[in-house]
Amino acid sequence: MEKHLVMYLTRKSIMLLRKYLLVTEFQVSKCGSHSY
Repeated sequence: MEKHLVMYLTRKSIMLLRKYLLVTEFQVSKCGSHSY
């Protein structure tokens, strides 16, 4: 049960991280500058 919860949280965090990176990359390419 605990292992299942850990895997679920890990997958959810990875999905959020990928979405965040995708949005950040899109904004950077749109601006043309690498300043965050």
